Amino acid sequence: MNRTAIITLEITITALILVVLIGTYLASGFSYDALIWILLIALGIGAMYLLKKHNTTEVRRIIAVMGILCIGISFAGILTPTPLLPATPTMGMVFGMILLLLHWRMKRQDGELGLQDERSLRIGTYGIACSWYLTYIVVILLATAISLGGMQVPAESVVLILIILMPISTILFQTYFNHKGDVY
Repeated sequence: MNRTAIITLEITITALILVVLIGTYLASGFSYDALIWILLIALGIGAMYLLKKHNTTEVRRIIAVMGILCIGISFAGILTPTPLLPATPTMGMVFGMILLLLHWRMKRQDGELGLQDERSLRIGTYGIACSWYLTYIVVILLATAISLGGMQVPAESVVLILIILMPISTILFQTYFNHKGDVY
C-alpha cells in the first residue's frame, strides 16, 4: 500500500471515530459523563496511535502530558458540583495513571528489547490462543449452568472471573510453553 492510501485510510478512520464520539455525546442529552468519557477515549486512541506509529522521546512526553491531563480532568470532575456517575472520575484517574506508567515503561525500554525471535513469537501467540480457548470454554460452561437454572451468578462476578482468567491463563500457558521449549 502506498503512503497516500495509508494517510487517506488514517484520516477516514479518525473521522469515523470522531463522528461516533460526537454522536454518542449528542445522543446522551449533553451529559457531563459522556463528555468526559469521550475526552478519555479520544486521548486513549490518540496515545495508542502515537505510540504505535512514532515511538520517540517527543511522543512519550506527549503521552505523559495526556496522562496528567486525564488526571486533571478527573480531579475537575470530583471538585465541581456537576452530577457525575461515581465511576467517571475514577476511570479518568486510572486511565491517566496507565498513560503515565506507559510513558515510564517506554522510556526505560531500549531499542533492542522489543526484538523477538520466531520461537518467542510462536510461544506468545500459542499461549494467547490457548488462553482464549480456555476462556471461551468457561463462558460456555457458565452460560450452560446459568441457563439450566442450577446457578445464580451476578453479572459482575462473571465479568470479574473473565477479567482475571484471561491474563493469568495467558501468563501460565506462555510460561508452560516456554519451559517446554517449543509449541510444536
